[in-house]
This record gives sequence, structure tokens and C-alpha cells, in this order.
Amino acid sequence: MKVGYTHLFLFVLIATSSLQLQAQKSIDDYPKIYSAYQDILKLKLSSGRKKLKAIIPSHEELGHYHYTQSLADVVEILVSEDSDLYKKYEDSEGEHLDGLSELDSKDPYKRFYSAEIKIQWALVSTLFQDEMKAGWSLKSAYGEIQENIKQHPDFIHNNKSLGTLHVLFATVPESYHWVLKIFGLKSNVIEGWGELRKIEPSNPYWLETSLAKSLIALNIINKEKVTMDILDDLLASNKDNLIVNYLHNVALIKYARSEEALPSMIRLTYVGGSYSPIHNVYYKLGEIYIQKQQYALARLNYSKFLNRYKGKNYIKDTWFKIFLTYWLDGEDKLAELHWEKAQKAGRELVAADKNAADYLSGSYPNKELYKARLAVDGGYFHIAHSVLKHIKQESIKGKKDEVEYFYRYGRLYDKEGKEEDALFHYLNTIKKSGDENWYYAPSACLQVGYIYESRLDDEKATYYYKKAQSYSKHKYKDGIDYQAKAALLLLGNKR
Repeated sequence: MKVGYTHLFLFVLIATSSLQLQAQKSIDDYPKIYSAYQDILKLKLSSGRKKLKAIIPSHEELGHYHYTQSLADVVEILVSEDSDLYKKYEDSEGEHLDGLSELDSKDPYKRFYSAEIKIQWALVSTLFQDEMKAGWSLKSAYGEIQENIKQHPDFIHNNKSLGTLHVLFATVPESYHWVLKIFGLKSNVIEGWGELRKIEPSNPYWLETSLAKSLIALNIINKEKVTMDILDDLLASNKDNLIVNYLHNVALIKYARSEEALPSMIRLTYVGGSYSPIHNVYYKLGEIYIQKQQYALARLNYSKFLNRYKGKNYIKDTWFKIFLTYWLDGEDKLAELHWEKAQKAGRELVAADKNAADYLSGSYPNKELYKARLAVDGGYFHIAHSVLKHIKQESIKGKKDEVEYFYRYGRLYDKEGKEEDALFHYLNTIKKSGDENWYYAPSACLQVGYIYESRLDDEKATYYYKKAQSYSKHKYKDGIDYQAKAALLLLGNKR
């Protein structure tokens, strides 16, 4: 449930790009730079770079130019997670910050762009596990934007950087929390959300702001209607934007609508050479096919992901999923080989890899319950009902399987909109879990909180949101805690 790096890169790409210049001209007043900027946001990196190369910027264009150049480098690194590109562009941040030195010290864009560039490169440092450098960059960016607020309190774009930082502090990996603590940096997702919302629809960067908000809704606030309303509107007017298309499909998959996402996600594998590819498309296709029990197609797409992807995240999880495609299909010998491969592969930084590692540290999971999990996640409810209905008592081995059985039924009924049935199974999940550190109970608490909130029973919703945070050391703790905290803050804002 933690936010993945693909999502993180898209958030920072989007959220650090909302500009509406005061005193000086806006970026869209410089058609050549703005055209390059738009290409980069669409992931047409080659075209954007070509346009930038042809520009000799005037003094008044310097801020826009250096920011856009830096953005191109950062996006290329983050979309590929390629360590060789990280080395290739290692001087980029310094060069573009130096380029801003020619701006007047009273120009609000000098600190603004400096903060934005530092935010970009802090995320790159996070990806490559340079914790101290990332923490220092975030602290420096935060200090600059705070100073800009003091000197230019009416400069609306300060809210953009501040909102980005407040949300980013909440989404960095757990291993970075000590760095944020040292530097005194505190996260506040709801405050960040409010700051981002101050960018109005008339702003030429409304697209980027809306995408940033959709990512917050998707990963932290976790409200399907809020997320899909934003992304449906964006897709209607930005059909040629690879980021918009990708995120729209990711949201459909997140909200158990995988079959709706499938045709569009397949089309994204044929976007052509004008776009920089998002290799996670193949990973997501693998997810859809394994959910609907088309194991050979799942394995094909997982293999394509591994062959194209140059990063280090999602490797362990992908090999674990390949194991599942054999094991769930009854090919036990091949499954055993890939179980061993998955145990040795990759690292454990993002949530998907941590989840895989948790399974791989023990014995094989319950096969039928795992099939049900996948089917529910994808929205293939007929498959889930069939699997759960035919589970025999003797296949429920121990307390953990029993708890998961209730939890899977709870998720299924919840997704189907059958609230009373969902509550019954969620509450049994919580009761039967006791003090165990499995994620089923805290997740059930979060979902129960959502149900009671939808019924306007804020007292019970608050109780279960707080209870969700009370469980320790389960593998989705960060993600569940962030979502529960966000829900409590939103409830508080309603009063």
C-alpha cells in the first residue's frame, strides 16, 4: 500500500510543475519553452529535448528554461530508474541551480524554481537510496519556499511547492523517516491537498495540479469517486498524454475495475517511439491477467517487464508473481524453481517487494485464498465467489487462514456494495485476529471506518480509523496509517 516509485515520480513531475507567473510572464507566454515543457509532461522526452536544444534563452526566460531542462533529466531517470542515467546527469542539478543565480534576488521565481529543482532531485536521491542527500535537499527546498512566502506572501505558486513538500514528506519510504525527523520536516497530506487546490482551473498548469491531486486521492485519501472524477475529466481532454492514460488505468485497477483497464493498457504498449515508455505497463498487465486466471499471459507480461525494466524495485514481487502463475495453475515443479528464484531476487524497499518477501520467508500461502484475493482485487467477483464457495474446511489450516477467509469475504462484499455483509466479515476479521500483526485486522478497521463515514456515523468511523493505526509491525502499516490519518483529518475538517 505504499506509494511506488513510478507513482512517486509522476507525483513530483506533476506537482512541481504548476506555475502561474506574477510580475513576470508565465511560461506559456514563451511558446518554444512551453511547447518543450508540454512534450516532457506527455513523456515525449526526445521531442522536448530537441526543442530545448534549439533555444537560446533570454534573461527573462532563464527560470523557465532551466526548470524545464532539469525536469527533462529527472523524468528520464525516474521513468526508467536507470542508474547509468543517474550517473550521466549527476551534475544536472548543480548546473541548473547555477543557471538561476542570474535571476534578481527579489524575483519570487528565483527561490521558487530553486525549491522546485531541489524537490525533483531529492526524489532521484530517494530512488537511489542516498538518504542524507535527499533529506538535505528537502530541507533546503522547504527553507527556500518558506522564505519566499515571507518575502512574497501573495505569490500563489508558493502553495504549489509547499503542497508538494507536505505530501512528499508523507510518501517517502520508511527508511527516510529518521532523516525527516533530524531536519524537523513534518508531513501533512491534507494541508498539502489544500495548498494544491489553491491552483485554480484558469491556471495554465491546471492539468498538472489535477494529476497531483488524483495521485493523493489514489494513494492516500483513497476515495474512488474523488480520484475517478479528476481522472475521467483529464482523460476526456488529454487523450494523447501518456501520463494521464497510465494513471487512469492504474486507478481502474486499484478500484477493482481491471477489465475496464485492460484494452487501454494493451494500447499503451503500442504508443510508438515518440513517447518514452513506462515499462510498468507490462507489470500492470501481468497483474490483470493473473487476477483473471490467465496465467500464461500474466507470465508473458511479467517477463516483458523484467526484460525491459532497468531499475531494482518490483523485481522480487515480479518473480514471486511468476511463481504464482505456475503454482496456481498446478505446475508445482516449475513453481518451486521460481519460488527459490524469487527468494534471491531484488530488494525490499517498496511495498510490493516487502509483501513478496513476507510470503517468501515462510511456507506457500493458501492457494484458494490467494486466488480469491487476486480475483477480488481485479473485480472478477464471479471468480472470487466460486473460489470461496468451494473452499473446504480441511483446507483452512490454522488461525491465520481462518482470519483471511473472513477478510476475503469482507473485501468481496465491500467491493460489491453489500455493506452489511462486508461489516459482518470485517468485524469477525478484527475479532478473530486478536493481537496478531497480520495486516487483515488493520485493513478491516480502515474499511469499516470508510463504511461508517459514508453512513455519517463519524463517532464509529473515528474509532475504527484510530484502531487501524493501533496495530504494529504489519507489512502495510505505513500505507494504512497514512490513509487512516488522512481520513481522520478530513473528518475533522468537516466539523
